[in-house]
Amino acid sequence: MATIRDVARKANVSIATVSRVVNNNPHKVNQATRKKVLEAIRGFDYRPNALAKGLLMKKTMTIGIIIPDISNPYYAEIVRGVQDMADQYGYAILLLNTDRNQDRIIRHIYFLREKSADGIIFSGGIIHGEKVLSSLKELIERVVVIGRHKVDFPAVIIDNVGGAMKATQHLIELNHKRIGFIGGPDKSTTAKERVSGYKNALIQRGYPMNSELTRKGDLTARSGYLLAKELIQKEKPTAIFAANDLMAFGAISAAKESGLRVPEDLAVVGFDNILFSSYYVPPLTTVEIPMYHVGAAAMEMLVNLIAKKNAEKLRWFDTRLLVRDSTAKRKLGKE
Repeated sequence: MATIRDVARKANVSIATVSRVVNNNPHKVNQATRKKVLEAIRGFDYRPNALAKGLLMKKTMTIGIIIPDISNPYYAEIVRGVQDMADQYGYAILLLNTDRNQDRIIRHIYFLREKSADGIIFSGGIIHGEKVLSSLKELIERVVVIGRHKVDFPAVIIDNVGGAMKATQHLIELNHKRIGFIGGPDKSTTAKERVSGYKNALIQRGYPMNSELTRKGDLTARSGYLLAKELIQKEKPTAIFAANDLMAFGAISAAKESGLRVPEDLAVVGFDNILFSSYYVPPLTTVEIPMYHVGAAAMEMLVNLIAKKNAEKLRWFDTRLLVRDSTAKRKLGKE
């Protein structure tokens, strides 16, 4: 493999001159010399060492994105938004999965520091605790988070509370009184916001809070299935609002297995509007998040943060309810 020394020797110039040409350094290099260097580079098919170039420029043009669940299509769409925006700015991304494990988060941060990543995007999960913040010390001014966290970083915020209220109000307007809720883990701020929206909507409409109708899942289809089955057998809800689409899919499967028709016997609402939600049987009523645009916005904020220009502290995204075939009006007198 050719080195910068080989190029310099071939062009009969100094290594510094080759470096200036390669890095488009504004330092004056006359056209004849630049032409000789470029010809030597092409002749050797020379590729500058990315790490050495990064050290010289104090930028590696890589960013890390840390997500809690690589199998969830919700995060896949966010990552796609990050990737497309990164491409526009010439950045490469390193994708790291945590399974919501704090030790993994810390290991991934150290990995990104070792790779001299220019910044980090956190999507989902929780950033807190002295160990995590200590591991972030070299990158702390180049971090953007998606969602609410217990740290003061620039953030892309989604109206989870408002979205959950829309979903619950929709079920109330369809005459449902026994509305079950399947939430997410306690460590998830997103899950906490969605259960708050559910409770707020019930209180606003004068419905009594019934803790027996709520369950905590892990945001997987299997947990939605198991918890919906439990609710159906013990509490007899007429509707279930799940804190994400995957758990809603599980709830529909549990209903069908229990001999219930969706939506005639049990209405089901999800949250996120992942790709499969419109193709499920029946198509799922859900709360839509503009996931792609959320990812793109986070990347754009990070680029501006790294460049120290127009650095926003907050970008807000609203949600909207998409009514499909998994919900229907409850006939009065059937509670």
